Amino acid sequence: MPGQSPGGAGGLAARLAFVYVALFLIVGVYMPYWPVWLAARGAGTQELGILLGLGNWARLATPWIGGWADRTGRANVVLAIASMASVAALSAFSFVDGFAALFALSLVLGLAFAPIIPLLDGIAVGAAAHGRLDYGRVRLWGSISFIVASVAGGSLLEDRPTGLVLTILQSASVLLALTILWLTRLPTAPRDVGEPSPSWSAVWRRPQLPTFLVATAYLQGSHAVLYGFGTKHWLAVGIDESTIGWLWGVGVAAEVLLFALGARVSSALGPKGLLVVAGLGGALRWTVLCWATSTWVVLLVQVLHAATFAAMHLGAMAWIRDNMAGPSMHRATALYVALANGLALGVAMPLAGIAFAHLEGGAYLAMSILAIIGTIAAWRLHDSP
Repeated sequence: MPGQSPGGAGGLAARLAFVYVALFLIVGVYMPYWPVWLAARGAGTQELGILLGLGNWARLATPWIGGWADRTGRANVVLAIASMASVAALSAFSFVDGFAALFALSLVLGLAFAPIIPLLDGIAVGAAAHGRLDYGRVRLWGSISFIVASVAGGSLLEDRPTGLVLTILQSASVLLALTILWLTRLPTAPRDVGEPSPSWSAVWRRPQLPTFLVATAYLQGSHAVLYGFGTKHWLAVGIDESTIGWLWGVGVAAEVLLFALGARVSSALGPKGLLVVAGLGGALRWTVLCWATSTWVVLLVQVLHAATFAAMHLGAMAWIRDNMAGPSMHRATALYVALANGLALGVAMPLAGIAFAHLEGGAYLAMSILAIIGTIAAWRLHDSP
C-alpha cells in the first residue's frame, strides 16, 4: 500500500487505502451474502427487495451531511461517528427477528453507513484534485478487499450456518471504526476563507450537473437485480456458494485492473467516455445474464463489472473532479451517492424484487433497459474542460 510520512500525502494515501480495505470487507460480505442471512430470518423475495432498498433510501440524507462537511471542514468527525454507529447497528441485529424489527434496524444501519463512502471519496477526490494522490490507485485497495471478502466468505459459508454472515460483518465494522479513527488523527486541511462554500442553488446551477446525475442514477440503478438477487439466482440454477464467491471476486478483479489503470484510462476516454462505456457494458452484461446458467458463461460476463461499475465510478469521480472542484466537493460526491446509489437503487431494488419473484433471471432484461437510458444521458454530457 502507498505510504510515506504519516502526515504527508503518502501518509494520507496509505490511511485512506486501509480504510477502503476495512470498508469493502463489509461490502464484500454484505452484498453477496446479506440477502441470504435475511432470507434465513424469514424474509421473502419481495420483503428482501424492501429491506435491501432501505439502505439506499438512507443515502438521500448524505447531501445535507456533505454540505455540513463543506461548510465546516469536519468530514472527519462525521466519519468517526458514522463508523461507531454502524458497529452498534450491526451488533443489534443479533437480537432482532421478524420483518418489522428487521425493517427498523435496516433503516438505522443504512443511515449510519450512508455518509461513509461519499465522505471518504470526497477526501480522496479532493486530494487527487491537488495532486496528492491517484484516486484509482487508492480506491483499488477497496476492490481487492472486496474480492478477498466475497471469495473467502463463500468458502467459509459453504455447509456452515448463515449466522456466520452477521458475525463477519460485526467484526469488519469494528475494524472499519478503528481505521477511520486512525485516519481522522491526521490534521484537517485548513479552510480557504477566500473561497466560501456555495449555496445549494449555486451547486445545482453548475452546468450539466442534472444530466450527470441522471446518467449515473440509471447506470447504477441497473445493478439492482445483481446486487439484490444475483446470489439467490445463481444458487437456484445450481451454482454452489464457493463458486459464487469466485463469481463476485472475478468481477471485482476486473474492477481492480481498471482502477489500477485509472489515471491513464480516464485521460484517454474522459469522464463522458467512461460513462458511455459503462452503459454499453451494462446493456451487454444484463442481457447475457438473462439466460446464462453456465458457470463459465457467468464467469466470463462478470468481467464486464470493470465497465458497469468501475468505469462508471471512475467517470463519475473524474467528472466531479473536473466540474465541481473546490468547496463544493463533498456536496457533489454526496449528491452522486444520494441519487445514483440512494434514490436509484432505493427505487430499483423493490421493483427488482417484484420482477425477480415473477421472472427470475428474466428480470435482468429490465436492467438492460436502464443501462441504455443511462448511456443516452451520458452521451449528452459535454466533454470536460
